[in-house]
Amino acid sequence: MTFSILARNPKTGEIGGAAATGNLCVGGWVLRGDIKKGVTASQGFYPSTIWGENILNNLNKYSPTTATNKVIKNDKQKHYRQVACLNISGKGFSFTGNKNTKYFNHIVMPNLIVSGNMLSNDKVINKIVDNFKFKNEPLAKTLLEALKIGKKFGSDKRGLMSAALLVFKKNNPPLNIRVDHDTNPLVKLEKILKMTNKTKYKEWLKKLPTK
Repeated sequence: MTFSILARNPKTGEIGGAAATGNLCVGGWVLRGDIKKGVTASQGFYPSTIWGENILNNLNKYSPTTATNKVIKNDKQKHYRQVACLNISGKGFSFTGNKNTKYFNHIVMPNLIVSGNMLSNDKVINKIVDNFKFKNEPLAKTLLEALKIGKKFGSDKRGLMSAALLVFKKNNPPLNIRVDHDTNPLVKLEKILKMTNKTKYKEWLKKLPTK
């Protein structure tokens, strides 16, 4: 019941994800990440947070494809779920169960995975990919723009209720912004993102421990 973007910017070294849905608390349900392993987005009609966490744990030993298949192969409800996995090198894999609510799809490219289900039309995912460009700018801004494209071209068929950003960069604290319930969550998400870029907040971030 969600669309999401996982991306690694080869120009800045950042890796992260963004998600939006017509349900509550998309950040808590969907996005998982580790600066040393990669990021996952676990969604679908019956999303499994266990999938996202266990796949992430496997990424230090296996490729995204193997890491994912080891987790999902024995799940009897897997056809109601969707998951994407992007490792720290920018290699990815995605699975979409055929019992999710249409329209559903995923596209995997180097450094980028876009996936979604319960979409209003079959062009949403393609439009996000077609308009996605890595720039020499913070990945969070690029991901937010991708969410806006998804909304513009159809989005979740119910509209949007929550949205989230999760971004990792070496020697920086993670950026983890969640709008759990709002009538226009992308506007609220952008407002919070701009607040994190204020000088006083950025100076405070520099004093925090990192991995």
